[in-house]
Formats: sequence, C-alpha cells, structure tokens
Amino acid sequence: MKKGIIAVLCLLLIGSAAFTLDKAAGAGLLIGETFQGGSITENYYDYYSYTVDWTFNRTSFGAFAFFGLSQYLEFNFAFMHKAGEASVSTSDGENYTGGGPEPTSAVGLGIYGKYPIPLSDRFVFFPTAGLDFEFNFEENWWDDLWIRGGVGIDYFLGDTIFLRGHFIYGAAIPVGEDELKPDVGHGLLAKVGIGFMF
Repeated sequence: MKKGIIAVLCLLLIGSAAFTLDKAAGAGLLIGETFQGGSITENYYDYYSYTVDWTFNRTSFGAFAFFGLSQYLEFNFAFMHKAGEASVSTSDGENYTGGGPEPTSAVGLGIYGKYPIPLSDRFVFFPTAGLDFEFNFEENWWDDLWIRGGVGIDYFLGDTIFLRGHFIYGAAIPVGEDELKPDVGHGLLAKVGIGFMF
C-alpha cells in the first residue's frame, strides 16, 4: 500500500514536467495539529466484551521545500518531528491520559494543484488542494495519507523573490495499522517560507 501511494505521487511528479510554464522553488517552516482516535473491542467468551476508546492528538513541526512545476501544479517535500499525548477511556469506567507512541520523525511527499489570483503587483492569492503521504520512522506509529485543501498567499519582494504563507486543512487516512484501528483523523497545517521564480 505504502509503495503504491509513493509510486503514484512520483508518476504525477514526472508526468507534470510536460506542463511546466513558470517554475518556482523555495523552502520554509511548518507546524500542524492532528486530531485522531479509534476504538478497540476485545470479545471474551460469549458473554463479555471489553472496549477501549482512545484519542491521540499530536503536533508536527519541521521544514519543507516546494517546487512549482507550473503555475497550477506544485510538488513538496517535508521533514518533521511529531509528538503527542494519548487519552484513553475503557468500558470498565477507567480514564487516563498519557502514554501513546513515542515521538517520531517523519518525511512527507505531496503534490498540489493551485489557481493563482493576482490581487496587486505584489500579492497573489491562491486556493489549493492536493495529497500528502507522511511516512513515520517510529515502528509504533502508522503512516497517513492526507487529503487537504486551503489557501495561500505570495508576497513578492521583487520580480522573482517572494514570501509565502500557506494554510491547509484536511483528513488523514491511516495506513498500515490494524491493531489500534485508528479512525480517519483531521487537522490544520500552516507553512511559511520564501521562494523564487525562474
């Protein structure tokens, strides 16, 4: 599953080169919040079941690079650190907070479509949507396929150099985890960076 998703992203990246018009590249910092949970039920004999409901809210921060393949298509790469705290409640009435997966590093690959709308000589607004796949290095974590959408704005400092703010919200589909049975998560990601046109 993981290899298939990464292969699709790479094929989209290679195939998009034929449509290159205005290229751009840049880098910056990112921070995000993800909210995710799940429920595990164990059946004992024919008369007793035990249910654990859990949530695992986590913060991601790190750096990213982006490559504008055309005016309307962009590839991004990210390296980030993730940490969070788990909350658990059981069908026996126990509730506690703490534990959960250890902090982890992760890499992300993504491809996005965008539609630039010039607001002035210096400001360009763009709605955007796309896919990110985040691969976590810690074994106890699952990976996530993100479907995200949002807005961004570029502020040009000159003819080619610009500052970028990017705010996207999305759904995280868990990949590679069956025991914990995580639900689809959701969260906000913010990016701030600098880029140049060429």
